[in-house]
Amino acid sequence: MKKVTISLLMAAVTILSACSKDAEVNAFVQELDAATHEIVTTIDAEPTAAGVEKAQSAFDNRKAQLSDSWIAIKDAVGAQVSADTKKKLEESVASNMQALTAASIRNMMKMAADKEASAKFQRLMEDYSKTFRQ
Repeated sequence: MKKVTISLLMAAVTILSACSKDAEVNAFVQELDAATHEIVTTIDAEPTAAGVEKAQSAFDNRKAQLSDSWIAIKDAVGAQVSADTKKKLEESVASNMQALTAASIRNMMKMAADKEASAKFQRLMEDYSKTFRQ
Protein backbone atom coordinates (compact mmCIF):
# COMPACT_ATOMS: atom_id res chain seq x y z
CA MET A 1 0.00 0.00 0.00
CA LYS A 2 2.84 2.39 0.83
CA LYS A 3 4.49 1.71 -2.52
CA VAL A 4 1.24 2.47 -4.34
CA THR A 5 0.73 5.69 -2.37
CA ILE A 6 4.29 6.80 -2.98
CA SER A 7 4.02 5.97 -6.67
CA LEU A 8 0.78 7.91 -7.00
CA LEU A 9 2.26 10.86 -5.13
CA MET A 10 5.33 10.87 -7.36
CA ALA A 11 3.14 10.68 -10.46
CA ALA A 12 1.05 13.62 -9.23
CA VAL A 13 4.16 15.69 -8.55
CA THR A 14 5.50 14.87 -12.01
CA ILE A 15 2.21 15.82 -13.66
CA LEU A 16 1.94 19.08 -11.70
CA SER A 17 5.49 20.09 -12.47
CA ALA A 18 4.92 19.32 -16.15
CA CYS A 19 1.93 21.68 -16.10
CA SER A 20 3.85 24.52 -14.49
CA LYS A 21 3.77 27.78 -16.39
CA ASP A 22 6.44 29.49 -14.26
CA ALA A 23 8.94 29.55 -17.13
CA GLU A 24 6.40 31.10 -19.49
CA VAL A 25 5.38 33.70 -16.89
CA ASN A 26 9.02 34.56 -16.18
CA ALA A 27 9.71 34.93 -19.92
CA PHE A 28 6.68 37.22 -20.24
CA VAL A 29 7.89 39.35 -17.33
CA GLN A 30 11.28 39.76 -19.00
CA GLU A 31 9.64 40.70 -22.33
CA LEU A 32 7.29 43.17 -20.67
CA ASP A 33 10.06 44.77 -18.61
CA ALA A 34 12.26 45.15 -21.70
CA ALA A 35 9.45 46.63 -23.82
CA THR A 36 8.46 49.10 -21.12
CA HIS A 37 12.07 50.10 -20.51
CA GLU A 38 12.53 50.75 -24.23
CA ILE A 39 9.38 52.91 -24.36
CA VAL A 40 10.41 54.92 -21.31
CA THR A 41 14.00 55.50 -22.38
CA THR A 42 12.92 56.46 -25.90
CA ILE A 43 10.40 58.99 -24.62
CA ASP A 44 12.79 60.38 -22.02
CA ALA A 45 15.44 60.84 -24.71
CA GLU A 46 13.06 62.57 -27.11
CA PRO A 47 9.73 63.75 -25.63
CA THR A 48 8.43 64.93 -29.00
CA ALA A 49 6.04 63.54 -31.59
CA ALA A 50 9.01 61.95 -33.36
CA GLY A 51 10.23 60.40 -30.10
CA VAL A 52 6.80 58.99 -29.31
CA GLU A 53 6.65 57.57 -32.85
CA LYS A 54 9.97 55.82 -32.20
CA ALA A 55 8.59 54.44 -28.91
CA GLN A 56 5.43 53.28 -30.71
CA SER A 57 7.52 51.58 -33.38
CA ALA A 58 9.64 49.84 -30.75
CA PHE A 59 6.49 48.66 -29.00
CA ASP A 60 4.93 47.54 -32.29
CA ASN A 61 7.97 45.34 -32.89
CA ARG A 62 7.33 43.55 -29.58
CA LYS A 63 3.54 43.68 -29.42
CA ALA A 64 2.72 40.41 -31.20
CA GLN A 65 5.12 38.41 -29.01
CA LEU A 66 3.89 40.12 -25.84
CA SER A 67 0.29 39.50 -26.80
CA ASP A 68 0.91 35.83 -27.62
CA SER A 69 2.83 35.35 -24.37
CA TRP A 70 0.07 37.07 -22.39
CA ILE A 71 -2.63 34.87 -23.94
CA ALA A 72 -0.58 31.78 -23.08
CA ILE A 73 -0.25 32.68 -19.39
CA LYS A 74 -3.22 34.83 -18.45
CA ASP A 75 -5.44 31.95 -17.35
CA ALA A 76 -2.72 30.06 -15.50
CA VAL A 77 -3.73 29.62 -11.85
CA GLY A 78 -3.23 27.44 -8.83
CA ALA A 79 -0.63 24.75 -9.28
CA GLN A 80 0.31 26.05 -12.72
CA VAL A 81 2.11 29.11 -11.32
CA SER A 82 4.01 29.29 -8.05
CA ALA A 83 3.19 31.99 -5.53
CA ASP A 84 6.63 33.54 -6.05
CA THR A 85 6.15 33.71 -9.82
CA LYS A 86 2.66 35.16 -9.47
CA LYS A 87 4.05 37.81 -7.11
CA LYS A 88 6.86 38.57 -9.57
CA LEU A 89 4.30 39.08 -12.36
CA GLU A 90 2.14 41.37 -10.22
CA GLU A 91 5.17 43.40 -9.15
CA SER A 92 6.37 43.69 -12.74
CA VAL A 93 3.02 44.94 -13.99
CA ALA A 94 2.83 47.51 -11.18
CA SER A 95 6.43 48.60 -11.71
CA ASN A 96 5.96 48.98 -15.46
CA MET A 97 2.81 51.06 -15.03
CA GLN A 98 4.67 53.26 -12.53
CA ALA A 99 7.55 53.68 -14.99
CA LEU A 100 5.17 54.74 -17.78
CA THR A 101 3.33 57.13 -15.47
CA ALA A 102 6.62 58.61 -14.24
CA ALA A 103 7.83 59.12 -17.82
CA SER A 104 4.57 60.86 -18.63
CA ILE A 105 4.92 63.16 -15.62
CA ARG A 106 8.62 63.89 -16.26
CA ASN A 107 7.89 64.88 -19.84
CA MET A 108 4.45 66.40 -19.33
CA MET A 109 5.48 70.00 -19.98
CA LYS A 110 7.44 69.18 -23.14
CA MET A 111 4.67 66.98 -24.55
CA ALA A 112 1.95 69.46 -23.57
CA ALA A 113 3.67 72.04 -25.75
CA ASP A 114 3.53 69.56 -28.63
CA LYS A 115 -0.12 68.48 -28.99
CA GLU A 116 0.84 65.85 -31.55
CA ALA A 117 3.29 64.27 -29.09
CA SER A 118 0.67 64.27 -26.37
CA ALA A 119 -1.95 62.65 -28.62
CA LYS A 120 0.53 60.04 -29.86
CA PHE A 121 1.59 59.25 -26.31
CA GLN A 122 -2.05 58.70 -25.32
CA ARG A 123 -2.52 56.34 -28.28
CA LEU A 124 0.64 54.47 -27.33
CA MET A 125 -0.60 54.00 -23.75
CA GLU A 126 -3.99 52.79 -25.01
CA ASP A 127 -2.28 50.37 -27.39
CA TYR A 128 0.00 49.15 -24.58
CA SER A 129 -2.90 48.48 -22.22
CA LYS A 130 -5.12 46.87 -24.89
CA THR A 131 -2.41 44.32 -25.57
CA PHE A 132 -3.02 42.82 -22.15
CA ARG A 133 -6.84 42.96 -22.02
CA GLN A 134 -7.34 40.02 -24.37
